[in-house]
Amino acid sequence: MKFDAQNLEVPKEIISDVCIIGSGPAGISLASEFLGSGIKVSVLESGGDAHQIDIQKLSEGALSGEVYEAQESTHQRQIGGTANHLILKMTDKQYGYRYAPMDTLDFEKRPTIPHSGWPITKAELEPYYSRAQAVCEIGPYNYSADFWARGDLQPIPLPSDKVRSSVFMFGPTRKFTVDIPTQIGQSNDVDIYGHATVVELLCAEDGKTVETAVVRLFNGKELLFKAKHFIIACNALQTPRLLLNSRRSPHHPNGIGNQHDNVGRYYMDHNLVPSGNFYPHDPKYINQMGFYDMQGIDGASVLGRIHLPEEVIRKEGLRNFVAMLFPMSWNQHDLDAMYSLNELKQHLRWNWKHYPKDLFKHLNNIFRGRNRLFRAVLDRVRYGIPVLLSLGNGGWSRASDNHKKYNRLELLALVEQTPNPENRVTLIDEKDALGCPKTQLHFKFSDDDLASIRRTQQIIGQAIAESGLGRYEPPSYPVQEIKSFLGLHHMLGTTRMSDDPINGVVDRDCRVHGVDNLFVASSATFTTGSYVNPTLTNIALAIRIADKVKTLVGDKK
Repeated sequence: MKFDAQNLEVPKEIISDVCIIGSGPAGISLASEFLGSGIKVSVLESGGDAHQIDIQKLSEGALSGEVYEAQESTHQRQIGGTANHLILKMTDKQYGYRYAPMDTLDFEKRPTIPHSGWPITKAELEPYYSRAQAVCEIGPYNYSADFWARGDLQPIPLPSDKVRSSVFMFGPTRKFTVDIPTQIGQSNDVDIYGHATVVELLCAEDGKTVETAVVRLFNGKELLFKAKHFIIACNALQTPRLLLNSRRSPHHPNGIGNQHDNVGRYYMDHNLVPSGNFYPHDPKYINQMGFYDMQGIDGASVLGRIHLPEEVIRKEGLRNFVAMLFPMSWNQHDLDAMYSLNELKQHLRWNWKHYPKDLFKHLNNIFRGRNRLFRAVLDRVRYGIPVLLSLGNGGWSRASDNHKKYNRLELLALVEQTPNPENRVTLIDEKDALGCPKTQLHFKFSDDDLASIRRTQQIIGQAIAESGLGRYEPPSYPVQEIKSFLGLHHMLGTTRMSDDPINGVVDRDCRVHGVDNLFVASSATFTTGSYVNPTLTNIALAIRIADKVKTLVGDKK
């Protein structure tokens, strides 16, 4: 069933077997595992069905170090979470998430990466990856290039001892924003409560179990949700915030799970890093590189990518790294025109009542690049290619004369960051509208991470040169400039997984150390972050938690 917490009678206690806090992709997938189980579940979501400014402002906080995006812009408080605001368009015109599992080495302890090493292996997670793949409606659980190569869609023949190809896959976000919420609305097992912001968890007298999740409304009134088991399915900013603010118990004076000052530490993200250009010797070769454009193959949406073999990463002590190939126009005026048109489009979408900054500069750029824009519109009509190519809009390979429009492909990389305990989320004195302490996010890049990015770019450049297909042009910016690049909102860490409570917050089952009935289903539990979008791993871990909690509830019934 579906409820709006604002319309419930207060004060009120609501009792269930399981209480899930958060309804983003992890939380809503987790809830779906209980449909038809006979186990009573309450799902608590801070937002409602639509974006609301007053709700979103609850995520406001402070920043320090080398992080520049406001906290409230990195995630969405809404049923379905940030899946409501994704702009990746799949080949069947649906909006989707980009998916891939983490690599085997991502779970390993690596000598050159401090604080690396998960307490579980990829092999242990494989069955749950497969189930997550089905939940997300992605397609076959196979990310190899050979499996998806077809006819003219072939990976670049690069030296396999240096660079290999594989794919990203895409699945529809409607699973989390429409399909599963609709199923929950029709269910007698699972109830979802909108506008139910959890501000604190209350423990039993011995501090070993959580008894109550406190929901506070804007009018100051509170609802109490009691359960046998609690699962926090918030992001890596709001999960530590809730744990740190849950300090009423004398057993947890610094917050639940924070007995060793680990809650909020080891924050990570992924940055999109321009990583040089590939200039084919034969310009027409660009017409043969459709494998690296988003393609619809056997009903699935896939996108080719290049990366280093795991053995090279281990040998060289590098961070993980993947690059996507993105066609670029050879004329800078064309690039400026595309950029300005996109800026104006985004401004009109979100702030149409006010003139954008640098309006005349953008209009001048569009005028100077008008010929290229006209051809882009023509391609849209003839081939269905988006006017504004981006990582969210594939289709550039549909035309047969791409070599006349593009003379190079830029490598856009997603890069791993070292888990650093000084990169962290902490509470500050300033309060939000519900009276809860806001958070400060602090992050700084590691010099080792920057060196790893440059070395990986060199290896890829060597592979392109050895292939004889073209030349590689390294990026022109100083490596330190990467510190100013924006993250991708793949928030990771802050309640990391570890066997020893001294080194983390949750155990290998994602249960908070020292608290028997509290779990975290979030990328906040990631020990290291790899380069891949965390959603598939997040959902796999959530399904794994659901199996564990079902067993625990069954044992008590």
